[in-house]
Amino acid sequence: MGLALLLGATAFAGEVTSSHNTYTPPASSSSLYTWFVGASGGYFFDNEEDFWTLHFGMKIAETGPVSHSLFLEGLYTEWEPNYGFDSQIIPVTFNYKLDYAINDKLSVYAGAGIGAAFIDTDVAGFGDSSTEFAAQVFAGLGYDVTSNFQIYSGVRWLWVDDTEVFNFPVDNGDDVGIELGLRFKF
Repeated sequence: MGLALLLGATAFAGEVTSSHNTYTPPASSSSLYTWFVGASGGYFFDNEEDFWTLHFGMKIAETGPVSHSLFLEGLYTEWEPNYGFDSQIIPVTFNYKLDYAINDKLSVYAGAGIGAAFIDTDVAGFGDSSTEFAAQVFAGLGYDVTSNFQIYSGVRWLWVDDTEVFNFPVDNGDDVGIELGLRFKF
């Protein structure tokens, strides 16, 4: 009987824990400086035009569920800001993106970027080109299909500075669009 009490006492013995929470989340399986490439397609509402993007960049920091990334992006679209004007616009922007992981598959993101827009404008058969300042903000949801493949959907606001065609001002303005894309992580 003494042996049974001794075995029972040792089964209930353990480390003494403090009354405050000592939980530490598991280490992230992804490493810093993770490179990624991606592409998206979308639609601008005001100009009623499609747009297409390509981007590449890297995750530069991660703290718990929050990660920070920098990436370079090229976008292609056509705008018709005024009657008779048709512009092909290619903004190239340097962007910052913040991701917040809701769980191990779903995340929300937001970011902003600045850069230059390369613009070719045609007016009644005559053309001119220029390079103008461009800026954007974006936000959306990402879903990790696998640890290296993500699909995302979001909204973006793009602003392109005004340009001149044969010394006549052309208002490029801004537009809001929605997009669907994919991203591969290395």
